[in-house]
Amino acid sequence: MSKKRFFRNIVPLWVFLLGIVLSTSLVWQATRWVYNDALDNLIKVGGERLTLYSGTLREALSRYAYLPYVLSQNIDVQILLKTSFNLDLVNRYLESLNTEAGSDALYVVNSIGETLASSNWQEPLSFVGHNYGFRPYFTDAKAGLKGRFFAIGVTTGRPGYFMSHPVLKDERFLGATVVKVDLSPLQEDWHKGGETVLVSDANGVLFLSSRNDWKYRTLTQLSEGQRNMILAGRQYGNLSLDLLSLETIETLADGQRIVRFEGDLYLMLSRSLPGLDWQLHHVVPLAPVREQGQAVAAIGIVLSLLILALGLYVRERRQKQISRRKAREAVAIQEMNLRLQEEVAERSRTETILRETQAELVQTGKLAALGHMAAGIVHELNQPISAIRTQAASGRLLLDRQETGKVHETLTAVTRMTEHMASITAQLKIFAHKTPKLKGQVVLQDCLDGALAMTAPLFSEFGISLSKEVPEKPLILGGDRARVKQVLVNLIRNAIDAMHDSHQRDLLIAVSVQNQEIEISISDTGTGIADQDMEELFTPFFTTKEVGEGMGLGLSISYRIVTDLGGTIRAQNLPEGGAQFTVRLPLVSCHA
Repeated sequence: MSKKRFFRNIVPLWVFLLGIVLSTSLVWQATRWVYNDALDNLIKVGGERLTLYSGTLREALSRYAYLPYVLSQNIDVQILLKTSFNLDLVNRYLESLNTEAGSDALYVVNSIGETLASSNWQEPLSFVGHNYGFRPYFTDAKAGLKGRFFAIGVTTGRPGYFMSHPVLKDERFLGATVVKVDLSPLQEDWHKGGETVLVSDANGVLFLSSRNDWKYRTLTQLSEGQRNMILAGRQYGNLSLDLLSLETIETLADGQRIVRFEGDLYLMLSRSLPGLDWQLHHVVPLAPVREQGQAVAAIGIVLSLLILALGLYVRERRQKQISRRKAREAVAIQEMNLRLQEEVAERSRTETILRETQAELVQTGKLAALGHMAAGIVHELNQPISAIRTQAASGRLLLDRQETGKVHETLTAVTRMTEHMASITAQLKIFAHKTPKLKGQVVLQDCLDGALAMTAPLFSEFGISLSKEVPEKPLILGGDRARVKQVLVNLIRNAIDAMHDSHQRDLLIAVSVQNQEIEISISDTGTGIADQDMEELFTPFFTTKEVGEGMGLGLSISYRIVTDLGGTIRAQNLPEGGAQFTVRLPLVSCHA
């Protein structure tokens, strides 16, 4: 093996190993940074929460701190302690004051700790008559100090925070006034907040906790002396005060440590409450912090492996990919040229066939139009000619009989038939010659009234119900009155013809103004328009009627008139049945 080939094989191995080392170091650093950053944020937020909880706890205690002093200065309380008078008066006063202040209980004890008066004097578990001389808050008051003590009530069994103040007269201790505060609402608020908040006393006993399973347990093992002192003051009744198995894993700083409880890691933040010999604790799960670090580590490892693998693959296959790409490009260009040649040839053949087909369709259309026109004209003119022949024979016979009055009626009938023949040839002339555009102005309502007057006999003959929705203000458009009326007559007659076989025969004419245009809608309840006939409606000589019933020029002439006036006409089938023709014409003005 040559040196050149040896180095070519060995260099990628060193690059691979170096990449592994660098990627491992980067992943480890990124994981530690994310973990420490998340932990710092958790400590910061936890410190803020500790400040908040400390404030709420102090506020809950200070709210009632003034009551013992106020009671100690009360004259009736002092008289009661000196002479045992005013007992009923003091009881009622304590009851009223306790209700107003919202504390748990207020009571007065004499110099030996016996309760003389209490706010709950009328309740079954009244403090009156009980001796609390063993309580530290009483011994502190007897020493002339303000007593502060948390304990479970001996009489009621309910925990509370006791605050006392001595009652002195000429420096002689008469007794003490005591207020009991219920802190359970505060614990309930912590519990509802979904966070673990704890308060421990000087012995490490957790007497306030948002978690019930941690309450009245200790953070450290109690000594014999501590247990005796707690029992002497009957602070926690007969509770065993077991040790809470919080294992310290790492101490981060003063009042900051990571602990393990039942296999899970927590961040425990602690802060002393000055003047109370208490400590406030906030315990937060470390699982989210660890998950962030693990997620970054997993992503980093996957990305590192992908990048290394991609780098090796790119370097290994680069030359082969270049050659393959060039080969594929050459083949693709060749195939593209062949496809283009085939498409050009196919398009040429298609265009030739299309031109031939179009020519055949034009010729077929011409022949079909001529056939329709011839059949229609022959039938339309044949009937009046036959009738004229019959009327002429009748006239000669009437003249021979000298019945001149009836001859006049016969000639009148002949005149009507010739007028009918003239109207047929007039439609052909209109279709054959483009009528010049007239620049006059007409009122649409007048044209509509004229068209309805001409078709009124048809409504009566076929029992058709007419509905109109026409504005009262005159709508003026440009054009010729006769041509506009002809369009309306053609559309109305078509609608009437479409309802010959319908049980319900309703015709609706609606006129509205939209965007400086007049919209005229004529809707019927007939059989509608077949899909295959929709595109041929306005084609000359196209008709769905039997031969002799129409030449198929009405809609074609209407289409030409509307387009000459600068408008549009369209047809559609209605969802509920029947058809609707809509004509839009430019609006010149609308007069009130």
